[in-house]
Amino acid sequence: MNAVEQLAEVLAERLAISGVPDLAAIAGRIGLRIREVEADGFDGSLVRALDGPKGIIAVNSAIREHTRKRFTIGHEIGHYLIPHHRALKNVCRSEDIERWHSSVATAEREANEFSAELLLPRKLVAPRLGLKDPSLHTISRVASEFSTSLTATIYRYLELTDLACCMIWSEDGRAKWYVRSDAFRLPLPIPELPSAKSWAAKLFAGESAPDDLVEVPVDAWLNRWDADRVRRVLEHSIPLRSYGAVVSFLEFDLESESSLDDEDGSLLEDLDPNRYDSRLRRKSMTRAANRASHPRLLPQGREFLQSSALGRYGARGPSPWLEYR
Repeated sequence: MNAVEQLAEVLAERLAISGVPDLAAIAGRIGLRIREVEADGFDGSLVRALDGPKGIIAVNSAIREHTRKRFTIGHEIGHYLIPHHRALKNVCRSEDIERWHSSVATAEREANEFSAELLLPRKLVAPRLGLKDPSLHTISRVASEFSTSLTATIYRYLELTDLACCMIWSEDGRAKWYVRSDAFRLPLPIPELPSAKSWAAKLFAGESAPDDLVEVPVDAWLNRWDADRVRRVLEHSIPLRSYGAVVSFLEFDLESESSLDDEDGSLLEDLDPNRYDSRLRRKSMTRAANRASHPRLLPQGREFLQSSALGRYGARGPSPWLEYR
C-alpha cells in the first residue's frame, strides 16, 4: 500500500466508514459540497474556497454511469486531501479519471489510487475478490456491491493479487492502455493489439465472445519473443458499448520466475556487453524515477489525520506528511 492509499485508509478509519462509503457524507465531514453541473471538457473539478477549509466538487452531469460519478467524486476528494496537490488546478478530464497507465499525470494517478482505496477498501474487498481464482464474474459482483465500475474493480484485483494478470482497454478496435499485476512484468505490444487471434478483436468485428476466461494463442497478446516465456494465456473480454470499447482481462501462466521482469530482455549471453551495460543504466534510472513517484506517508501525517483536526485540514499550508523515496 502506497502513501496515497494509506491516506484514504486513515480517512476511512477516522470517519468510521465500515462499508460502502457515503461520499456525500464524507465530503460534508471534510468541508466539501458536491454539485452536478453542465460541463464541456472535464468530468470533475475541485474548487477550493479562499476563506477556509471548504470547497465544492463539481461533477459533469453528462456522465452516464453512477459508478463513474462516484469514482470522480472520490478522485476530487483525493486532490483535496493529498497535501502536495494543494497548488494544482484540479480540472480533471475524462481521460484522467479511472486511468492508471504511465501517460496519465502523476497527480491524476495518485487521485485515482486514493479513490480506488476509498471506494474499494482492500480490507473489505480482498476477501471477496477471489485473489487466487480470477473471475470477471466475481469481480463484477464486487463492483456491484460497492457501486464501482468494472474497470476500477479490476484495477483493485490487479493491485491485490499475486497472480500474473493484466487488463487492457481498447476503443474502436485499437488497444489504448493496459495495467498489470506485480507478478506480470512482460510488455504488451499495444500498437498491434488487439490481434485478430484475440476475442477482443472478434467483439469489435461483431462476433460474440465466451462469457468466461478461455485459452487463446499466446501470441494473441504478446510479442513473439515474449511468447516463449509464457505457457498459456486466458482471456475474458467484455464489450462496453456505450464507450465503443472492450475491456479485456488476461491471466498468464508463466514459464519461470525469469519471465516476471520485462526489462531483462533475452538471456545475458545473447546480449552485447555494451548494450547490456546501457540497459542496466536505463533500468537503474527507471527504478529511481519510480521510487520518486511513490511517496511515503510520514508518522505525523497519520497522527494528524487521526486527530480531531481533520475537519480543519483544508486550511493548512503545505505539510511534509508525504516524502518521496
